[in-house]
Parts: sequence; structure tokens; C-alpha cells
Amino acid sequence: MDISICIPVYNVELYLERCLDSLFSQEFEGTFEVICVDDTSTDNSLSILNEYQLKEPRLKVLRLNEKKKISVARSSAICAASGNYIIQVDSDDWLQQGALKSLYQKSVETNADVIVYDYVVEDDLEKQITHKNFDKEGFVTDDKSNVQEIFSGAAVCKMVKRSLVSDLSFYNFDISWGDDFLFNTEILLKAKTIYLFPVAFYVYCTNRNSITFSIKKNENEMLEDRIISVEATIVILNKYIASDKLKLSLLNYHKYKLLLLLLRLESRSYERNEQLKRLTDSMRKLPLMNESDYKRLCFAVKYPLYTLLYMALRFDFKLSLSVFYEKYLKHE
Repeated sequence: MDISICIPVYNVELYLERCLDSLFSQEFEGTFEVICVDDTSTDNSLSILNEYQLKEPRLKVLRLNEKKKISVARSSAICAASGNYIIQVDSDDWLQQGALKSLYQKSVETNADVIVYDYVVEDDLEKQITHKNFDKEGFVTDDKSNVQEIFSGAAVCKMVKRSLVSDLSFYNFDISWGDDFLFNTEILLKAKTIYLFPVAFYVYCTNRNSITFSIKKNENEMLEDRIISVEATIVILNKYIASDKLKLSLLNYHKYKLLLLLLRLESRSYERNEQLKRLTDSMRKLPLMNESDYKRLCFAVKYPLYTLLYMALRFDFKLSLSVFYEKYLKHE
């Protein structure tokens, strides 16, 4: 088997068939399978999968016995894969025609452990906006921190040798927010050769019912997942050799995510503050975290306006201005 395409599925009846059609209509002379893991959907997603399987033997359908988080569905699909390469696709997205053919040809040419490709974003009105993660094609031969930002995003847009996905610490963590980051970080540390392929084969759909757009409804769960994500990062960094430059890049990622989370929180309660304390205490254990940075983060947790200032000066000035307007000026 040349390629296994792994898809976690949960309540995507409006998008699932479009995703599957994009895969099984690929003009690809090699062999591939599509593995869908249904996380106990409450809509017609499982029925759609079962009906599709009747006409398409290359589709494998698995169903979890109880509701889990997306990392479990993702891990289950990967562990069931038999292809030489693994591609992940979210069930409300799809692949452009010619993707499998071009990606597999590039894998034969380069023998790279990971091939990273680009994507376009499509909104609810089916308007596509080209997104450029990178421009130059070729191997990443120097410090991996140069591509850490590309890897810290979604688990999609990467074709990974199956030999890299064995014995991942990622499989031990049950989370929804940050699962992509953990998978990508571990693959980045394991990979010896990474090839950047600046072609937009992937179409990312901004489905507002997806987990990405449900932050406000699940703030407690998101905070718990952030704590797990930090603790898992420490486990992964202890398992592999990473340069100080990469460790610093990962530390900055977690700082940014904490500040972003603080800016988005709707309210503060005793329980919420306890979660935030656990999160900052976990971050204190990250490699290269110094006492001054830790105290700044604690200050940011305590004082919302300082959070805005810290984000503006250290990471994202425009985002801070936008949040300041939304929270303090818009409704006056």
C-alpha cells in the first residue's frame, strides 16, 4: 500500500461526502486507502460512511465505542494504516485533484521522511483565498527551528513516512486542542529529511461548527487541554534531541497560546483561576523558561490589560489592538 489517508470524523454530515469524493476521484496509479474513525457522531456521519463503503472498498470505517477527543480518533486511524506514507485530512476539508499523484512522485524523487505542502482557505460562500506558508521548494537541511512555525499548525498538509509514526508519545495524550501541535512536534523531532513543496493541494474549509470555532463554549476543556499540551511537550523534548533554538521556538509557541487564550476568555472564576495557575506552573517546567518570563506570564494571568500589552510588544500588535477594541471600546 502506497498511501494511507487518515480522517477523524465527528458530526460532519454536511461536508463528509465532499471530502471522500475528493479523495476517491484522484487520478493516482498507485494504491491508497482511506481510514475514517467516527467518534460516536450524533448526526448521519456514520450512515454516510457505511453507505459510501458499499461502493468503495478502499474505504475503511472504524467507530469508537464512546466519545473521545480528536487525538484518540486521529491516533486510531494512524495505527490502523498500512500505507508507506500517511496523509491526514480533516473531514470538513478536501484535497485538490492531482494531489496524491504529485505528492507520491515527489516522495519517490526525494525519499524525504516528511513532505510539507500548502493549502487554500475556503469560506462558507465557497470563496477561496490562497495561503502561502512558504515559497521556496527544497530540503530543510539546517536547524529544524526554521520550519517549527509551519509544523506547529494543523496535522494536515504533510505526507509522513509510516516508519515515523510508530511509538509516538502523542498516542498517550487525550486532547482536542493542541493535538496537531503535539503530533507535528514529535514528527519534526523524529524526521531526518523534510521537503517543502510549495503547492496548495489542500483546501481548508472554515466550518464554524468545527472544534476550532467552539472555543467560547468549551473554555474549561480548552484550558485543561493546554495544560496537557505543555506537559506532553516536556515529555517529548525529554525523549528526543532538540537544539536550544528549537526549544526556544516551542517555548514561545506556548507563551503565545497562553496569551491568546487569556485574551479570549469570557470570564474569570475561582475554578478558572486555578486552571490558569496550573497552566503557568506547568509552563515553568518548559526548557529555557526563566524566572523573569514566568513572572511576566503570572502577571498577565492576573491583569488583563497587561496581557494586551505583553501580546502587543512581544507577539502580535494588530491582534492586541483588535481585542482591545472588541472588549473595551466597541460597546461604549
